[in-house]
Amino acid sequence: MKRLLVAYDGSEASTKAIDVAVQCSTPDDELVILTVIPAALVESTFTNMLLPTIDLSTVVTPGNFKEKAMESLGKIAKNLEGKIGKVDIAVEAGDPADEILLVAKKYESDIILVGYKGYGKEGRFLLGSVTDKVVRHASRSVLVVR
Repeated sequence: MKRLLVAYDGSEASTKAIDVAVQCSTPDDELVILTVIPAALVESTFTNMLLPTIDLSTVVTPGNFKEKAMESLGKIAKNLEGKIGKVDIAVEAGDPADEILLVAKKYESDIILVGYKGYGKEGRFLLGSVTDKVVRHASRSVLVVR
């Protein structure tokens, strides 16, 4: 039995990572699909800079992001029934790379699957790369899906 962790952010690359995980698994394997919500998403200076005229506190209620993420992951898990032994979903808040690494350890995952969006050197410099950080710091194998 293998335990696979897929980091899912709704991107095409992370959707492909789920597909690859299913293709590489057997009916006895376990899959954890993880979404990480950046902890400072609503109150960050960057968000306020992008949307200066909108008071996000009137639009976003506490728990709203987590509830939507759980709902979305629940639909994905339901579509995977019968294709893999067991599917768990997890939603965490914090630094995406750090949370991926912590959840992999918590679930004792054998492999982490992450999508790669391909921002290029400039994008990685400005935004950082979750995938790069996971690959550098993981204590288990990482499969990068493009």
